[in-house]
Amino acid sequence: MIGRLSSGDDLAADLGSSSLPWMVASSRSLPGSPGDVMRRCVAVSIDLVIAVSVVLGPLIALDRLLPDSSADGVWLVAAAMWAPAFLLLYSPLSVSRWGGTVGKRLLHMEVVRDADGGRLSYGAALVRHLSNLVMVAVPVFVVANATAAGLSSKRQGLHDRLVASRVVMRGR
Repeated sequence: MIGRLSSGDDLAADLGSSSLPWMVASSRSLPGSPGDVMRRCVAVSIDLVIAVSVVLGPLIALDRLLPDSSADGVWLVAAAMWAPAFLLLYSPLSVSRWGGTVGKRLLHMEVVRDADGGRLSYGAALVRHLSNLVMVAVPVFVVANATAAGLSSKRQGLHDRLVASRVVMRGR
């Protein structure tokens, strides 16, 4: 039965409602469909763990290697350079180059231009990322962003609408 399905056939209709419901793929997980909120939250959690590890790991190592008398000044300079560099590079570069951060890629999602499904430029990815950081920092914007994403058929947050992007499921 499954062997005769073409790409346009409805698998759920062919299998019937009583046949193995766990085998029927949800339309929310099909390539090109909007990335759901739970997957996006898990992806952000993965990326936060990476960010904390990458930013704090070298700084803690530097703190352990330097004598106490010079550690404070060097640590502050290193932190002032390393944290913004990671902030400006990790998400925007990952989105513009590969379509998503490690978290999004692990959960089979990608960020695309809304108009044509292509990759975002570094500039658009940077604006998207920085506007998202501002929204996370201001509680009123967190609620507005979550509401916008929940009410949008494409699940676009305000940061996505700002640069005309969206998060979609990618082909495996």
